[in-house]
Amino acid sequence: MARKVSPLEAQLDRLAELRRQTPSPEGSAEVARCLGSKMNLVAAKAARIAGEWQAAELAPDLVAAFERFLIKPETTDRRCEAKIEILKALCKLEHPAPGVFRRGLLHVQMEASYGPAVDTAAEVRALSAMGLAQTDYSEALEEILPLLLDGERDARIGAVRAIAASGLAGDTLLLRLKALSGDEPEVVGECLAGLLRAEPAKSVDFVAKFLDGREEAVAEAAALALGDSRIESAFAVLRQVFERTRSRALRRTLLLGIALLRRENALDYLLDLVQNAEEQTSVDAVAALAMYEQDPNLQERLDRARRARIAKG
Repeated sequence: MARKVSPLEAQLDRLAELRRQTPSPEGSAEVARCLGSKMNLVAAKAARIAGEWQAAELAPDLVAAFERFLIKPETTDRRCEAKIEILKALCKLEHPAPGVFRRGLLHVQMEASYGPAVDTAAEVRALSAMGLAQTDYSEALEEILPLLLDGERDARIGAVRAIAASGLAGDTLLLRLKALSGDEPEVVGECLAGLLRAEPAKSVDFVAKFLDGREEAVAEAAALALGDSRIESAFAVLRQVFERTRSRALRRTLLLGIALLRRENALDYLLDLVQNAEEQTSVDAVAALAMYEQDPNLQERLDRARRARIAKG
């Protein structure tokens, strides 16, 4: 006897089928109906489709669904699953109206857990910050600012990302202040990465100062931010710190930052370490180059460096 399919399963299966189809007016109408569902998982999946289809005509339905799931959210939208997907879709659509994002910025959702109640809305606040930063709302920065002090790390990271992407006056000064004020390494690293994207030429020296800090995890975050930036001058900074650093963990991260630069002089340096450095450094340089395993040219150069090392004895 075939298992009976529940209404929830049937709707989710239908949405999965719809997601594989080419966008159409009929499909959009069906997605809109699902956004009106009381079941948060159905609305969440419909919102994901709306975002992937870039269906701007569904923005009012997305906003209405978001507002509905703010009512008794601990029971109507556990873990904020619908609200998160709705906000992701609105961000993809670059929804211009700030109201929904302003409300999301203030949303806290405490839910029961095995210990104390936990706030499940950190990502809601983070996405709301990004959405608000994309609008023309004149007070966006002022309203995002308190999120830098949010009790949840992910919300603070979201605020940093939104400020870095905003292009608003004073954005980089806020990021510098947040980095200097201290926070968890992931938050500081996001500040440094945002600065390197927003003001590449002016930020390398500022970020470099964090490489010599007493907190090694922050130094590692700075090294990765410099590597991800692919800024030419970052190579000299990373190499100089690597050559004077004694911490094995930090040295490995600095080599990874050098590899992330994807610049020829940086790759030449790593290959030279593979061939000529002491054993542990050679091993770490090989590990840093692992990201290029699909690059046949680089792999050939790496094999030559290894063979040359063996030949030297």
